[in-house]
Amino acid sequence: MSDTAVLEIVELNDGEIVLRHAEGEGEPLLRINFSEEAGELLRQSRFEVAREMIDHAITRSKLWQEESEELEVPATMH
Repeated sequence: MSDTAVLEIVELNDGEIVLRHAEGEGEPLLRINFSEEAGELLRQSRFEVAREMIDHAITRSKLWQEESEELEVPATMH
């Protein structure tokens, strides 16, 4: 068994975008909510913007610096 964390980015039915374990168990690690105005401005780009925000946090954060080499974050949209 591998110690590699497999995470996924998912847009939920209510429009919230979350980063969670691929198994979908437990609370999301991160939640992104756009205001109604921002959602209207971004339209179909909301998911891509959220994905870039998460990518930036993972690759630039000292908190996840050691883990970032091991994390796999597939772009999954449901």
